[in-house]
Amino acid sequence: MALLPTYCAQPKKLPSGGCEMSGATSNERQQLKVFELLAEQLQEHLRSTVDEETVHKIVDERIAQARLPRPIEIRQGETVVGRLDERPHAQFEQLLELVNEGHRNILMVGPAGCGKTTLAKSLAQALSLDFGFLSLSAGISETHLFGRTLPQADGSWQYKPSRFVEVYVKGGVFLLDEFDAADANVMVAINAALANGVLANPNGQIHERHAKCYVLAAANTWGRGGDHQYVGRNQLDAATLDRFVLSTMHIEYDTDLERDLVAAANLDGKGDELLEWVSGVRERITRSRLRRIASTRLVVNAAAAMKAGRDLSQVKARYFLDWSADEKAKVGE
Repeated sequence: MALLPTYCAQPKKLPSGGCEMSGATSNERQQLKVFELLAEQLQEHLRSTVDEETVHKIVDERIAQARLPRPIEIRQGETVVGRLDERPHAQFEQLLELVNEGHRNILMVGPAGCGKTTLAKSLAQALSLDFGFLSLSAGISETHLFGRTLPQADGSWQYKPSRFVEVYVKGGVFLLDEFDAADANVMVAINAALANGVLANPNGQIHERHAKCYVLAAANTWGRGGDHQYVGRNQLDAATLDRFVLSTMHIEYDTDLERDLVAAANLDGKGDELLEWVSGVRERITRSRLRRIASTRLVVNAAAAMKAGRDLSQVKARYFLDWSADEKAKVGE
């Protein structure tokens, strides 16, 4: 039975701990909530003299609050299997569709800071499953994936399972981060575990894959070697990539989420300027094929800096600190 997300505008607790929705559409409920908040605040302030600037500030604050995330319940039939209290990435439903198709190995490809790790965590939370991850940087070996045999105080040796094996056997969501930075031979060792539903630990013991074990891989490239931006990425074996056939997603920056995050920071009308600048920088980075990134982390950190009193020119100065004159010229700075 398919897993379906249900958006809750104004959640009301039920005896089961669930969430009840009215018959109105989400847009209608959102608009109604905005007007209710505005009316409530204006009635409070109209008792005293209010100038135009104050009214604008009240309106901006109320609208920002109305744009805050709505809870989402994940239902399987009539059963609520999980809940997301934070606004998920725009492509979360696409990820859920792959899970509904029966895929338990999913590859997410996208630029740094676009939300791949957040998507993996959201899936674990939505399905009420345990979460684990391993960053596949240089030096990661098979023992990091399959565990190791360690000496004990009594002189014996005992197998110590890795976090991957624990999630594999007990169920959960495990993220293989920096997937395209891994040694191709190490990834070949995991092929059987991904495709055959079993893995063997260093002692030869066989572990069966739990029905609710989802392995997500996050990469910046398509696994065919480095490009002009991610030069240190490795070429992965075709057999490894085949484990993700028809279950690969291209993840993009969630600009709606970025707008909501900036709105929640209440930047007194400067948020649009920040978002427009980031959007322009991204476009020019891509067009000029620069080895630079303007990720969602830039938006979040810039909004925090501006909320603390910095202006956009100071944010730009920090961001372009290590850029060459030629690079800055290519993005219009």
